[in-house]
Amino acid sequence: MVADVRTPNLRDRKKDATRRAIEDAAWELFEEKGYAHTTVSEIAERADVAPRTFFRYFPNKEAVLFPEMDNVLAELRASFLARPADEPVLVSLAEAMNTLSAEITEDRRRQKERFLLLKDAGLDPNPEFFATRLAAEVADMVRTRGPADDPDLEVKAKLAAGAITLVARTAHEHWLSTGAEGEMRDVAHRCLGVLHSLVVAR
Repeated sequence: MVADVRTPNLRDRKKDATRRAIEDAAWELFEEKGYAHTTVSEIAERADVAPRTFFRYFPNKEAVLFPEMDNVLAELRASFLARPADEPVLVSLAEAMNTLSAEITEDRRRQKERFLLLKDAGLDPNPEFFATRLAAEVADMVRTRGPADDPDLEVKAKLAAGAITLVARTAHEHWLSTGAEGEMRDVAHRCLGVLHSLVVAR
């Protein structure tokens, strides 16, 4: 049996090329002028696209710093949904985060660059864009566990979203404070383990 290998069509290749051009233009300008002094119009001009084209690919300038976000969230959801339905939610989330593939995780150099850009701009290295997207995705994932008539379902979704967002922020800050050694996802898994130890008696 011949494997079904799908080749991206011309439209998809053009979209990928446009997205990459915007990302490259943005990072060039961030390095030249600093994040705070770079505008969306300048990024669009450097990428040779209209500003409205920029917003087709990214909701705001901050989103360009997290080009891997959609892929990470999609894989996180897929991994979570593959876990046993009767498994505790936080255990499923921990395992899902631990299985995120290295291929869609930015390398350490780019993560350090992002941190330094935001630090130089006087901004939080864990922007609201990242936290909001992660929290919304986790809450929605937890709701899939249902049942819909569970009176505590929404509370569970919000608590899980808050816990995972806090773990992500703590892991990122700890990873950066230790010189960005090792894989950040390993630090995140360790943080999840510590959180588990705080709420489960041994």
